[in-house]
This record gives sequence, structure tokens and C-alpha cells, in this order.
Amino acid sequence: MHSDMEKKLTEIRTKFLGLEETSSVKSYYPQLKEKILELEKNESFLKDKSKALLNILEDLEAEKKKTKESEEKYRRFFEEDLSGVFISTPEGKMKASNPAYARMMEYDTVEELLASNPFEHYEQSQDRIDFLNLLRKKKKLIDYEGAIITRKGKHIDTLENVIGVFDDNDNLIELLGYVNDITARKKAEKVLKNAAMEKEALHRELLHRVKNSFALIKSLIYLERQRLDDESTNKILEELEHRVGSLAQMYSLLNETGVSQQVELDHYLRQISKSLTDSFIEDNQKIKIKTEFDNIIVSPKDASSIGLIINELLTNSLKYAFDKDSDGEITIKLKEENNFAILLVADNGRGLPKNFKIEDSTGMGLELVKMLTQQLSGTLDVESKDGTTFKIVIPIK
Repeated sequence: MHSDMEKKLTEIRTKFLGLEETSSVKSYYPQLKEKILELEKNESFLKDKSKALLNILEDLEAEKKKTKESEEKYRRFFEEDLSGVFISTPEGKMKASNPAYARMMEYDTVEELLASNPFEHYEQSQDRIDFLNLLRKKKKLIDYEGAIITRKGKHIDTLENVIGVFDDNDNLIELLGYVNDITARKKAEKVLKNAAMEKEALHRELLHRVKNSFALIKSLIYLERQRLDDESTNKILEELEHRVGSLAQMYSLLNETGVSQQVELDHYLRQISKSLTDSFIEDNQKIKIKTEFDNIIVSPKDASSIGLIINELLTNSLKYAFDKDSDGEITIKLKEENNFAILLVADNGRGLPKNFKIEDSTGMGLELVKMLTQQLSGTLDVESKDGTTFKIVIPIK
């Protein structure tokens, strides 16, 4: 009886543990062997070995069924996936591939692809070597953009996710890849990029022409002003010339930076301040200009309005705040506080007339300042104490 039982145990090991076959059930042998050895020490097992063996057989059959189901799901996923899937060695042997990868590489069958050498799929063998060295370094490549050549010589762009398999000595022995053909996407990106570059070039040309147009208008006003003997008319044209000049400087700045939707307000106001100071320097050689600007970004529309405001206020200070050859100081500040731009133009000159009210002012310059401030949804305040200070608060959009 004892020999019959030993014989049954041997049959179990042979039949269900895969000792004589190449099957995935081999992986269950260590667990089952340990279970049998544990049961053999159990008293109840010794009394009823047949029942115990039957339980073991049932457990193993269930495990085998689960394994086959898992293998079937994996096989279907591997073969039916629309993306290319492959397994190869770094030496150049294709070990496995799904039909999608064979079609991508323009092979008639998977078997033909498996007979090929992966080095043949690169324009230069060094490209394959560089790819393998990168995989050895990173262990896996996520969203790697590469390029390969099909059997018929077609160049395709690829997006790959590749995992390296390494031995105990950290040698790369296999690579498992998941590949998508992104050639159409790359072509579309190139078309869009070229279109964007063309649009940018046209836009720069437009900015350049607008800048030149303003500069031409400014020059024409200057030439016309030189021909006039009437002082009042000359002053009007001079003010107009400076206003056009401030707009020309903004378009010049936009053309230089290549950014058409944003203006660095501090840079722009420095240019206007310098231009106006240079224009009046002969009559105001002892006037000092102090500037303090925060870096604030605004739209070209808002920048042009703010630039014109600075042009008017600074021009007024330079022309009317000081006696000829007198000392003086003009301060221009731009601060950002709680999403508001605070603009100050102050001088220590003679100040405004008594009973001056900004709302009653009818001068062209201040009328323009009030109108532009209103367009910017801002507020305008003026104080005449030890000189004149204009304060404009504008919400930053």
C-alpha cells in the first residue's frame, strides 16, 4: 500500500508539475512540493492520503485553468493591439512581434519580420547603437521619439516606450518595445510650424512698416514746422510731433522684441522719457530726470494710451514747470500694487495756478490725459504743493 501511494505521488509530480514538459505550470512545482511535504507531516494526511491527494489535484487543476486563461488574454492583447509590439535582443535577434508591428514595418508576415535584423531598420547602424546605449543608461524609455526604416525603405517617425531586461550583472539581454507610427503627426506639426513662422514674419513686417509710417509722419510734421513763422502753430505741431513719436517708439519696441501682444511698460516709458528729455535738453540743462519703474506687462493698446499720458505730463513739466536756466527735478514712477499700475509724474517747479481744477481744464494736453485715463478705467488726481504731482491709478488687465 505504501508503495502504491508513493507511485501516485510520483505521478502527480510528473503529470501536474510539468517535470517532463515545457509548460507554464512548472512555476507551481515549488509551491506544490512544499504543500505536499507539509501535508505528509500531518496526521490526518497519513490517515487519508487519497482524499488529500484529490484536494491537491483539484487545486492544481484550478491553477492551471487560471494560467491558461491569463495566457490567452495576453496572447490576444499581443496579437490584436493596433500598436506595434516587439521583443528583441541587443545583438539583433527579433524574438517576438505582433501583426501590427509587422504591417508597420511593411513585412507580409510576422515570421518575415522575425527573420530580419533590427539593425536593418535604422538608417545607420550607429543609430541603433546609440539607442541601445541610451536604454542601458535609463533602463526604460518613455515617449521616446525616434525614426526607423521599413523593409521597403520608407522612413517613418515613431513614438516608442521601451523597457530593458537586465541580468544580474546589469547586462542588457532583451528589450520590449511598444511602438506607434507618428509620421503623419510630425508632418502636420512641421506644416503648422512653418505656417506660424510665416505668420510671425508677416507680422514683424507689418510692425516694421507701421513703425516706419509713424516715423515718416513725425518727420513730415517736423519739416512742416520748420517752414512756419507762427509761434503758436509751431507749438501745436511740436506737441503733435512728440505724440506721434511716442507711438512710433512703441511699434519699434514691438518689432524689436517680436512679441506683438505684450509690451514691457517700464522699457517703453524709459524710451519716451529719454526722447523727450533729449528734445528739451538745451532749454533745461539743469533739470534732472529721476525714473523708477516696476516691470509691468500690458497690451499694446493700453501701452499706447499710457505712453501718450506720459508724453503729455512730462512735456508740460519740461516746458512750463521751471524758469529758464533754473534748477529743477522731475520724477517719474511706475509702481504695481494689488493689480493696479500707479503712475506718478512730479516736479518741484512753480506749481499750478491757484484754484486750478483738473476737471475744469480745457488745455489740449490735459484733455487728452483725462480722456485716455477714462478709457483705461483709471483715476486721475493732481496736487500742487512744492511743485506739481499727477497721480494716475490704472487697473492691470
